[in-house]
Amino acid sequence: MNEAFGRIVGQIQRLAAEVPQSALLALADSVQRLPSEVSAASIGGILSAVAQPDYRNMVREMLDTWQKAAPEVTAQSIALALCSAVRCEEHRRTESSVELVWTGPDSEVVPLRRTDQALLELIHSASERIVVVCFAIYKVNNICQALLEAGERGVQMDVVLESAEESEGKVTFDMMQTLSSSLKSQARFYIWPLKKRPTDSSGKHGSLHVKCATADGRVLLVSSANLTEYAMTLNMELGVLVRGGPLPRSVESHFTRLIQQAVLEPYRPPDEGTE
Repeated sequence: MNEAFGRIVGQIQRLAAEVPQSALLALADSVQRLPSEVSAASIGGILSAVAQPDYRNMVREMLDTWQKAAPEVTAQSIALALCSAVRCEEHRRTESSVELVWTGPDSEVVPLRRTDQALLELIHSASERIVVVCFAIYKVNNICQALLEAGERGVQMDVVLESAEESEGKVTFDMMQTLSSSLKSQARFYIWPLKKRPTDSSGKHGSLHVKCATADGRVLLVSSANLTEYAMTLNMELGVLVRGGPLPRSVESHFTRLIQQAVLEPYRPPDEGTE
């Protein structure tokens, strides 16, 4: 497979993973009806039928790659690839496994994966994207090293965490200062600003209490454990590791959308302030 074909296939796989099945099958039908000489107007007609802006941008990127890098590929071939990707994704979503993940005393009755082992496996398996959400990151050098190595092999990493300022005293130090400059340059860090959080009648804000990680929209770890030394070695923590099925992609897409909607905002060091 040449580079252009590989790019088209990758973009079609992404469409199948993120765009609703009915919309993608309608797209395949529209592409199949394109004339042999594809014009900008006919491409524009296809794009105008895609209502959601994010999906429209992904479709535009795939069609642009096709027309610029591999125009010899027929419209029927692109339509067939879209339909095949839909069916493969449909099958993938029906195949999943769930495994318990644990930190704490061993009962010697139920087989359980260690939390740190499960998270390291998730990070090492990623080839495209990792999303990590947690209240705290502190003194987990092996996990930070695994994330750094993932970034060095080209994996996009989004990390959502609590900050000292936003936590209103629940976090007493800036966790970003404990991370290496290399890791900070490899990943994109986000916070949930106070102004975006609901409050109760006394004005108390909600907390970022999620602890989860995803890899490539196909593996999901949900756990009670923060990314801290105690959570990985001393505490009693329980979670699940999900491989395959719709849940990993759903969680990844959920946090992607929260970032796109600016519910989650890029982290800024305290001395940078706001622009």
